[in-house]
Amino acid sequence: MVADGLVFSYGEKYTVHRKSGAEVATVRIGDQPVLVAKARTYMNTTGRQIGPLAKYYGVTPDEVIVLHDELDIDFGQVRLKRGGGEGGHNGLRSLSQALGSRDYARVRLGIGRPPGRQDPAAYVLKPFPSADRAEVELLIGNGVDAAELLVRQGLESAQNVVHAW
Repeated sequence: MVADGLVFSYGEKYTVHRKSGAEVATVRIGDQPVLVAKARTYMNTTGRQIGPLAKYYGVTPDEVIVLHDELDIDFGQVRLKRGGGEGGHNGLRSLSQALGSRDYARVRLGIGRPPGRQDPAAYVLKPFPSADRAEVELLIGNGVDAAELLVRQGLESAQNVVHAW
């Protein structure tokens, strides 16, 4: 959702990369061309498309920015970090294996923990309730802003701004 927001905010459209099968679009953030990629696989197997895509373009893990949902952050919050574990996130695990490293930047989009005893795997796959539409749109916008700041200013400077929101 945030990748789409980023691509559409620059008036670009995705195409399918022939070698990897991922959807890709190039946007220019400041003077920096940025390849936005979106796997067309299940989240748990993201690395199958993004790994070969990174190899094709000669992108190293320290040049990758991953936008992902995060159960351990309150709904609506955005946090930035580089590296670290996958925290049970199978999509991150797949990506780390494909890239051969966990040392990539992350825009972590808080979705909070599921209510009650609901299965987290089922929770992350459910659409957001329509009552949360405004908050979801704000989260997407903040995610786009965070990704842009990360590209323009680097991790530490972007963290100082984003973590104050």
